[in-house]
Amino acid sequence: MENELDQLYGEIAGCLKCTLGAERTNTVRDTGNPRNAAVVFVGEAPGSNEVKYGLPFAGEAGKKLNLYLEMAGLTRNDVYITNVVRCRPTANMGRRNRTPSREIPLCGGWLNRELEILKPRTVVTLGNIALKWLCGKECTIGDCHGKIIENGNFSVYPMYHPAAAIYKKELDGLIRSEFKELGKYLGKVDS
Repeated sequence: MENELDQLYGEIAGCLKCTLGAERTNTVRDTGNPRNAAVVFVGEAPGSNEVKYGLPFAGEAGKKLNLYLEMAGLTRNDVYITNVVRCRPTANMGRRNRTPSREIPLCGGWLNRELEILKPRTVVTLGNIALKWLCGKECTIGDCHGKIIENGNFSVYPMYHPAAAIYKKELDGLIRSEFKELGKYLGKVDS
């Protein structure tokens, strides 16, 4: 399994399917134990801290994610974390992140291959980008968050992106409660 993932990430590191590949300064690699990948968390795309460290959820959203994982009775070692888009989409001459768009269909295949290798039982989508890629454009995080969606070989558990609680503080309580529910669903915390 690790060899397959290493091969996949070798291909991703050389990808030039879109302009982001030519602008890439560092490949952001998945984190977690692939042998213990019963739960895969899928974010949107790397930001500046993720590119700097080469790891998903390395910035403020990552700190929030760590806190939320703890509420679900999990740590980063218990899950596998990746993104739909593999390079940082930027705006304003690289000074800020932007929501990925045209890159999604070009990068989404990498995620599909990764999930085929991992064979998770549950995929937790963090935000709209991952949810729409895995469940269809008609799904929105506002309508689907916290509800299990069956998707072929795995269940999808849509959740708000941890960054949402940074920008909309009123979402923090909701995200906390849904991570606690996730922990119950996974049997990691008591009901």
